[in-house]
Amino acid sequence: MKRWLSVKWTKSLIIGLCVAFVLVLIDLLVKWAVELNTLPETPIEVIPNFFYITKSYNIAVAFSIGAAWGVGGRALNIIISLVMSTVIFWFYVTHESKLKRLEKVTAVLLGGGAVGNLIDRAFYWEATTGFDGVVDMFQFYLGGGPSAKRSFVNPFATFNFADICLTLGIVLLLILLIVDLIKNRDTSLEKDPRLTQKPAEVKAVSSSNEEKEVATPEEPTREEKETPQA
Repeated sequence: MKRWLSVKWTKSLIIGLCVAFVLVLIDLLVKWAVELNTLPETPIEVIPNFFYITKSYNIAVAFSIGAAWGVGGRALNIIISLVMSTVIFWFYVTHESKLKRLEKVTAVLLGGGAVGNLIDRAFYWEATTGFDGVVDMFQFYLGGGPSAKRSFVNPFATFNFADICLTLGIVLLLILLIVDLIKNRDTSLEKDPRLTQKPAEVKAVSSSNEEKEVATPEEPTREEKETPQA
């Protein structure tokens, strides 16, 4: 147990934690810049019919899952974010020296994104800040823009900087898992010499084995051994 809790403070670990802190700081600055300078649900056009800055508040998780559960749903999301953040950083801090570079990047992105949204869910309430939940602002229209027919991708889900970090981290994690599965796949069958033989060679080997089986005399049964010879 002590081995699992031990932390080896290296330069690489400190740099990784500092990068995670910077990601959280950027997320906070972007959210408050949007909060103080824009109105809710009032799009600011960046790229016509494609990219807009639209401030909105989300008390649920991705794609508004759990929005109808009220305070109970938000409390559950806070617990999920807290557990996720704790597990990611605990694993990163205790295993950083054994991780490869891309694995470290993945952990930092996931941890920074999780903490960024955790701060919003835990501390941004109507009574304290004047608004509830996670601040989202990046909105993309993938189906023609605001004047076109609304669909699942028009507009696409509004998200923030922390969501970008989480998404990149999840994509990298999936890539790492796929690469690991490919590298560690079972290759025992591929090493079977019979798979590299030509059909004629396989047939010859099979015929030789059959001849050996025919030439081998059968063992006498127990009754034959006990029966005296005339």
